Amino acid sequence: MAGPASVALGLWLAAGSAPVVDATEVVKDLVVDMKYATPDNFLKQKVYPDGARCLMLPETAERLKKAADTLRPQGYRLKVYDCYRPIAVQWQMWKIFPKPGYVANPKKGGNHNRGAAVDLTLVTLDGAEVEMPTPFDSFEKAAHHGYKGGTEASRKHREILRAAMEGVGFKKNAMEWWHYDLPGATKLPVLDVPFTKPEETSK
Repeated sequence: MAGPASVALGLWLAAGSAPVVDATEVVKDLVVDMKYATPDNFLKQKVYPDGARCLMLPETAERLKKAADTLRPQGYRLKVYDCYRPIAVQWQMWKIFPKPGYVANPKKGGNHNRGAAVDLTLVTLDGAEVEMPTPFDSFEKAAHHGYKGGTEASRKHREILRAAMEGVGFKKNAMEWWHYDLPGATKLPVLDVPFTKPEETSK
């Protein structure tokens, strides 16, 4: 039986609509720091174009909004590092770091390629960074959700983020405190949509 996400995606595609939305149009105070549009990532190179947006399936964005709504009264906003990812970029990542569990095999595609995954962290209401167990894209045990080391503040922030995301139905990645998936994501198709706005791609 098809889940809500696959049914909604089918309706969008049947109507000829773009299957993804810009998350900033749904979560109005979302902070966007697309790491792969800069060299500040584990690849050490820029692999996204200028103007790359945080795109995701409508259901992913709606759940993200609900998570943001629960965090705001606690004094936090959400900051995203990665959202939808083209399959071509997935191949680049796999070539550099072919380790399942950290990088999805592009032959099958990962949930980022489906618009059904998001990498994110917490910031304060004024946008200041908060301490987390590791930086983004850290491939060490300290990045695991079960890690009991580090500072009390880093563990507290990790748990606040986890509670908000799981509270609206996202599934955590056990090895990456920043990565969350839409339930049933693996059953959705890999997408191929432009990152930038139409007027930017035509220039």
